[in-house]
Amino acid sequence: MKAVQKGKGYVVDERFFVSYQEVQCYKYLKYIGIPPGKMHHEYRIGKKHIDFFPLKRVFWEHHPIVLKLGHNIYKYGKQRRAILDKHGYSHIPLIISDTMFEDVPDICQKMREHNIDFRKGKVPNDTGIIYVRDYTQQYKKEWYPMLAESIPAT
Repeated sequence: MKAVQKGKGYVVDERFFVSYQEVQCYKYLKYIGIPPGKMHHEYRIGKKHIDFFPLKRVFWEHHPIVLKLGHNIYKYGKQRRAILDKHGYSHIPLIISDTMFEDVPDICQKMREHNIDFRKGKVPNDTGIIYVRDYTQQYKKEWYPMLAESIPAT
């Protein structure tokens, strides 16, 4: 399954994706056994779209670019949650991911780490929003300097 670049996006299985990261998400959903027709890619909610609504059990927005632009991923998640709630989807969880996935095994690992099962519609809690993040960069930026400060000089 090869992604072919077309215009400002990619085509896989005769489906158009706006980014290669979306292609990775599509490949992951297909890998775990969700048929393309049941992924509900670019699912319309009013005037907005949600990236994926696999098996109509869990909404999934994947936007690693939000982090790169300096936008607040938590604020974005709350805005998307409000849109879903307004349109009668308050009972369905929303996953917001901003990790730059390397490949399908990387997505598998991240979803396992966060206890997310798209096939069963299971998420770790009922807060309404689950954030899938890679905290490595944040640790390097914030925690390593604090750790270094806490080690006594010899």
